[in-house]
Amino acid sequence: MASPSPIAHASTFTIQPGPLSGAVSRAHARLDQLGFADGLWRKRLDVWSVDPAIQQLIANRLGWLDALDIVTPQLPRLRACGDAVRRDGFTHVVLLGMGGSSLAPEVLRQVLGSRESVPSFRVLDSVDPDAVRAAMAQADTSLFIIASKSGSTIEPNTMAAEARRRVVAAGHTAWGTRFIAITDEGTALHRLATAEQFRDVFVNPSDIGGRYSALSLFGMVPAALMGIDLDALVAGDRAMEAACRLREVQDNPGLALGAIMGAGAAPENGRDKLTLLLPRRFESFGLWVE
Repeated sequence: MASPSPIAHASTFTIQPGPLSGAVSRAHARLDQLGFADGLWRKRLDVWSVDPAIQQLIANRLGWLDALDIVTPQLPRLRACGDAVRRDGFTHVVLLGMGGSSLAPEVLRQVLGSRESVPSFRVLDSVDPDAVRAAMAQADTSLFIIASKSGSTIEPNTMAAEARRRVVAAGHTAWGTRFIAITDEGTALHRLATAEQFRDVFVNPSDIGGRYSALSLFGMVPAALMGIDLDALVAGDRAMEAACRLREVQDNPGLALGAIMGAGAAPENGRDKLTLLLPRRFESFGLWVE
């Protein structure tokens, strides 16, 4: 199956389902019958389930569909933040996070970031002492980003406490001015960042979770601090969004991928593993999608 649609110019793809052909065709038919593509973007909960409890869970996790609309008006603020960090002489930016809060920025760094960029950008997603020491070796001239949706994840909070200790030890008693927070509204981190007068606080919509936060402030703030061209990034995102709005599943890269994964994972088909064979440049994507 191929996607010839000119609208999906950025997402040409081919699927060869092999022995899963029948199951995949049935999955396509079912999704098309439900009008799933249109229902997804309209946030129609009935295309997922008729169970009210499940519908409520889903309703609280669909904010990623609006991520670009939320981020786009903030692009001037994001660019200004990045420009100010570079102007104020920071030599390093260190993001403290775990899981979805750190993996998308790491993919952006490896795929789109420049090794020559100043300040340099580093993701710390481990409390291993050697990793912490290496990431914080230049605390005197570093800016730290604490990225946590819940604001209470123990690992980023532990890293942040150590970063604060090192910043204060370097003579920066107003330590909050060397920190940026990315979190949900009203979290403990949000309150701390406000009380301690962090350099900046970015509040993300609470209905965007984990890996789905890549194009929200959890991904775009780090992108701005890496010096990535935000307009070009959003333009590519919009092209893929348009492709993923196509109603026919066989033309829609997101739904086509979901269909083959769902068909393979069905009990009667028994595929419980998905292997990604990626060009070296995109190997880091596997860390995120896992």
